[in-house]
Amino acid sequence: MERVVVVEADVVLGAVLAEVLRHSGYEVMFVRTLIGEIERVDSVSAVILDIDTTTAERELAWLSLLEPCSDSLPIVLMGVQVSEDLVQRLRSHSLTLQSRNVVWVQKPFRNEELLAAVRQAQEGCVSGQVTGI
Repeated sequence: MERVVVVEADVVLGAVLAEVLRHSGYEVMFVRTLIGEIERVDSVSAVILDIDTTTAERELAWLSLLEPCSDSLPIVLMGVQVSEDLVQRLRSHSLTLQSRNVVWVQKPFRNEELLAAVRQAQEGCVSGQVTGI
């Protein structure tokens, strides 16, 4: 069973996302932030990060502590919209998004779209840009 971590500050939305993923066969670790949880993340196959309810740069900074294994860790970013400013800030971050498996899911989304994004990230959608921009 593949294990994913959902980083979602909204407890209700996080519980819903976790249930959808569990129903589809994933083992889910739900956290409101990666602060203090990073040692548990090294055994996951993907990270799902809500950029609307978390500070993406801060959460990605915590993921950088996992290097070198974080370089290949697939990330699914969720949000209402992604601004070019956010993309530039994330790209300039210590984690080089150009070498990562990063997929973008726009809210609102159907459950199938989230599951497809997780699969796409895990299958190695290596891209220099966040999908959907």
